[in-house]
Amino acid sequence: MASSVYEAIRASGDLPSPTGVGLQILQLARDEESTVEEIAAAVESDPAISSRLLKLVNAPLAGMPRQVASVERAVALLGVRTVTTLALGFSLVSGHRQGKCSAFNYELFWSESVARAAAARHLAHHVKKFASDEAFTCGLLCQIGRLALATAYPEEYAEILHAVTTDNPEELNELEQAAFGINHDELAAEMMADWHIPVIFCEAVRAQTKAGTMELDPDSRTCLLARILHLSGSISLVLVRPTVYRDTLSTLVREANSLQVTPYVYHELFDATSQEWREVGAILSVRTRPVPPLAEIYSHAQERRVLFDAMKTDSVLGGPGGRYGARG
Repeated sequence: MASSVYEAIRASGDLPSPTGVGLQILQLARDEESTVEEIAAAVESDPAISSRLLKLVNAPLAGMPRQVASVERAVALLGVRTVTTLALGFSLVSGHRQGKCSAFNYELFWSESVARAAAARHLAHHVKKFASDEAFTCGLLCQIGRLALATAYPEEYAEILHAVTTDNPEELNELEQAAFGINHDELAAEMMADWHIPVIFCEAVRAQTKAGTMELDPDSRTCLLARILHLSGSISLVLVRPTVYRDTLSTLVREANSLQVTPYVYHELFDATSQEWREVGAILSVRTRPVPPLAEIYSHAQERRVLFDAMKTDSVLGGPGGRYGARG
């Protein structure tokens, strides 16, 4: 059941939401009598969504044995649920590339979201408990609560972003909770539930920041997905940030190891994620940047920190920004 705080925000009409064909596809997916043909027809009515879907299904990361030229075939191969959430994501990216919150870096937010989605896909493929495409869309949407607060409360949220002093996401959650009675994890979970995304994904999003401390069964799929989302978020920061610190890299190794991802596999996973981030970014018209292989990052990390080309990153990702998309 949705919280009263969420209901009040939703009633204001200020929440990011799918429009046009994205909304139509979402409504079709809610109807159990809808067919693949009907959903494919809705996708085809929007050239932007249909072209992006075909680019994605034909990208090397999808692993299709042959080229897919038909939207209907793409829907059948990917599944209605995956196509629905992808269309939802495409719709949200297209409709919310800018906004009124002066401290929120919208371009960086979407770049980080695509990086998070790519990392979630590769981690899910490794742990083999979730469909990779479902993990991708969950990763793409799991931070939508931040965009929602920036949209619904642009001035108040700008003050919160300026007040954040650390990289600890719990600090941001606490400031949000005090100001609005809800934090971005909870808000994202409520929004996804409203879009009829399966409960396990919504609850994993709700738990993503405190995946290791919440009262969840550590062996449950919800807890595992929450931990995947948490690690995906950490990986996304390495990809989007101009500066990566040695202790950050060490923490990532420990997190990966807790998911039974060995250092060797983690290196492969990181580099594959970096490549997919750039491929999907091109499909969604989300800006990315070149990132060296993880082995090279580690070699420089013998010093206190690894410095990428900050000026180049600023021009690529739309200006300097911290973890939460503040322009600084």
